[in-house]
Amino acid sequence: MEEPKAKIDRIIAEGIDFKFGDYISRGFEIFKKEAGLFIGFTVVFFILSMVIGLIPFVGPVANNLVISPALTVGFYLVARKLDIGQGAEFGDFFKGFDFTGQLVIATIVKSLIIGLTFIPFALIFWKYGWVEWYMEIIKNPGTPPTDYPEFPPLWSLLLLLPTIFLSVIYAWTYLFIAFYKMQFWDAMEASRKLIAKNWLTIFAFLLVVGLILFAGLLLLCVGVLVTFPAAMCMSYAAFADVTKLNEEPSEGAGIEEHLIG
Repeated sequence: MEEPKAKIDRIIAEGIDFKFGDYISRGFEIFKKEAGLFIGFTVVFFILSMVIGLIPFVGPVANNLVISPALTVGFYLVARKLDIGQGAEFGDFFKGFDFTGQLVIATIVKSLIIGLTFIPFALIFWKYGWVEWYMEIIKNPGTPPTDYPEFPPLWSLLLLLPTIFLSVIYAWTYLFIAFYKMQFWDAMEASRKLIAKNWLTIFAFLLVVGLILFAGLLLLCVGVLVTFPAAMCMSYAAFADVTKLNEEPSEGAGIEEHLIG
């Protein structure tokens, strides 16, 4: 049976045929198979994130490191079950918590790496007074300051390029952890190596998926109950096709033995 790392190396060597439009339509198809289930879980996802995030000090940390990553993986797990013709139950969405350890470590490491690239841009905004302006709003939300600080020069936006680049590069980390049972660093490396080969195309794909999600927000925020889970399904569809997730193993064993448990 081909090991996950060897499989990814083979895919990279063979080249990637990224079917941009197919993943958008396939994502919607998967979503429509259990639209009610997806919408219901999306409501739970938002409520849990909001309630836990309101807990002083601990809440935001727990939400960002534990709750949100695990529930996000839950969307992917259910999308795959539907994709391969299996039935899905509401409880399947919570099986992302089976990968909590690696998801937490991956989130911390990714955040540190990406956060370091954001520092130069943040320093520019601090220099021009935007940090103080924002803190003043936090201290006095009822009487926000009326004078806006000077906007930094346009060239400062170039400082965001490394942050954007790395955010895209590591976009499939959680998927590798969930579906290929990889440790956090192996998952990050697999995501980096695979996406780097087609960075611009995948960036454009993620941008379009983001715009679809944003369109849901414009529809009185109700549309996001559809566009958010659909976006998760689109991301899964792209990953599944590029990594040949559901291809038949060459030596007879079921793929479930080395992918989802």
